[in-house]
Amino acid sequence: MLSQRGTRGAKEPPPGFSTIQDILEGHVSVKKVTSVIGVVKDQRLPISTGGTDWKSSLTIYDASVDYSEGLVVNIFRPGDKIPRPDAGDVVVVRSAKVQSWNGGISLITNRQTVIHIYSGVQIPEPPASARQALQPASDSGRWMPDARVHDYVPWLYHIIDKQGIPEHDEFRVQVERSLNVSVKEKFSTLDKVRAGRYHDVIVQVVKNPFDEGGTMSLWVTDYTENDEFFLFSWDSTHKSDDIDYDQNMYTVGNNKSSRNWPGPFGKRSMQVSCWEPHADFVRQKVEAGTWVQLRNLHVKFGHNTKNLEGFLHEDQIARRARIQVEILQTTDPASMDDRLKEALKRKRLYLKNKKTQKMSYGANEREGGTKRKADDAEGPVTLNAKARRALERAVSLEKHEKQREVQLGLNKRIRCESETQDATPVSAIVEPVLWTKTIEGEEVAVALPFVCLKYRANVRVVDFRPRRLEDFASWRKKTEFDALSDNSGDEGGGDGDSMPDDSDEDRVGGGGGTLDAYRGEKAWEWRFALRLEGVDAKGRSNSRLDSENDNDGNTLWAVVDNTEAQQLLDLDACDLRANPAVLSKLREQLFKLWGNLEEVKAAALAQRRAAAAGRQPPPDSSPPQSSPRAAATTSAKSKATKATTTTNRDGSGREGGKVTKDVVVLHRTGKEQQPQMISNKPFACCLRQYGIKVRERDPARADAGGDGGGYRWQRVFGLFGTRICP
Repeated sequence: MLSQRGTRGAKEPPPGFSTIQDILEGHVSVKKVTSVIGVVKDQRLPISTGGTDWKSSLTIYDASVDYSEGLVVNIFRPGDKIPRPDAGDVVVVRSAKVQSWNGGISLITNRQTVIHIYSGVQIPEPPASARQALQPASDSGRWMPDARVHDYVPWLYHIIDKQGIPEHDEFRVQVERSLNVSVKEKFSTLDKVRAGRYHDVIVQVVKNPFDEGGTMSLWVTDYTENDEFFLFSWDSTHKSDDIDYDQNMYTVGNNKSSRNWPGPFGKRSMQVSCWEPHADFVRQKVEAGTWVQLRNLHVKFGHNTKNLEGFLHEDQIARRARIQVEILQTTDPASMDDRLKEALKRKRLYLKNKKTQKMSYGANEREGGTKRKADDAEGPVTLNAKARRALERAVSLEKHEKQREVQLGLNKRIRCESETQDATPVSAIVEPVLWTKTIEGEEVAVALPFVCLKYRANVRVVDFRPRRLEDFASWRKKTEFDALSDNSGDEGGGDGDSMPDDSDEDRVGGGGGTLDAYRGEKAWEWRFALRLEGVDAKGRSNSRLDSENDNDGNTLWAVVDNTEAQQLLDLDACDLRANPAVLSKLREQLFKLWGNLEEVKAAALAQRRAAAAGRQPPPDSSPPQSSPRAAATTSAKSKATKATTTTNRDGSGREGGKVTKDVVVLHRTGKEQQPQMISNKPFACCLRQYGIKVRERDPARADAGGDGGGYRWQRVFGLFGTRICP
């Protein structure tokens, strides 16, 4: 806000310079380079960035804004090149870039940025020049202020309201305190936070924030574990203390259980209390599921004195209200913080293992209770005959299972869920399930089109689709629904009501023959299938590439959708033709899964192409003939040539004394080439069976209904819960 004096004598900045008001209000666009002149009201001392540059910041204001406002200038330079102005000094910042950061507008320096300082106590009254107040520059030989800048500085210094400038001693204290705070403002995952320290964290809000009247409380997690966090047990009977919490898990209440906890379970979540101005921001913009970055979070032991909690107070150093809560978006992978990506990967892994994790915590608690009881018992425990026999059978069964695993020779690099579950033979998995029903007094067995079941199986990969690894990832047009957690674009969620025809149309945009499907941003997803063959009790199978024998009763095709492929490969889908490095990693991962299968398929494809080429007639080099009779003669010659090539199977491959090159390549030894054997190890995996609706023209087979009929059920198998380990 301009004073009356400033209003009477308003003066424009020199050419090429912007006012702070124009920058803060967006009249100077983000990422644009600009210059500004302002009076220093705050400074933060340099801190190391880990490289050659150090980071410092200044807060300046000019006559276009109120003294309570300001523009932050972030300075990155070697330590000896960072300017050290005093409160009330005038700084000239030339060629800095406008940026949007932490919900506000600021400037950031670059290699072309020049900063000059005019000592406030030496600046004369206007219209005198401020040349004598200009301090020696740390970057000699670069841009220097001219007479127009020298004339503007006195006017600015004497026209502004100096209530925003702290006293010299107060300014120095604030600057020194800023160094202490800045050193502590380090990023940390929640498993590494410690009491009495300040941290920056990237977390997800677990439950809707709770308003405690003046403060907002929220539970957050980054899916790491900390032994000093509150323990949320899956059955809500084991907690860190004996306090009864209300349904929000925030304050003490009268409820006798805590069954409203949505997860994650274990010691993975921390309570955070926010004071103003952060509380108002949380109240209006933060909800359960939001990813946020919390800065300068004070961690200490909380209400129950046993568990760590976080506290966000008002920043007493900054002159203006600074919100330390920033909402992070997960819709743009290109601009997403790598630390957020790591947190998302931890969440994905947690969700995959949640069932096992629940059972693990329950088992640990039960085991702990049993162990304590055993420790308290006096003397050795004597088992009766029945208990001894049961124990012997359990030990024998465990030994047998270990021997069976060794006999199968399973690939230890491939791990899956439910490792304690017995493996089901593939021949039993593909066997149709019969449903018996009594009709008019007679039992009738009907083969069900599919059943929703999950299995654990020992298999090896004998084929895959698509034929080229470059096609394992496909794209679809992004839509506004991509932010929804259930809109992954995957087929076959196991609900038995998926329609691949419709999803295929969505994948290509469903533009009805227009180019709409190819406009806009693309979303890449994994989309492939594996042909799996069961192994016998000795780990043997007929590992020969024979894709035409799909119904031998011991093989099945398993779809690998986007989510399961991410877990299997530990890779995110992308344009594999444009990213050879990712393609190479994919090939390396799949080699661990299927051995030399890709090479065998490539050799078989080359053999088939060569055989097909050998059955083609040789090219006719005679000149074109236009008459029907000549055309008939040419056709007859072609048929004769084809017959000769086809009937000569004695290994000579001769046609009228000439050797046919293709035939020599294919039949060099006079024998058909034998298919190459696949060499890979069997592995344990998890499979699920479900049904999808496919279009059916035959009304007699259209048993799935649908809009207007014309659909039938088709059984599908999918891979899940399986991972290729390093």
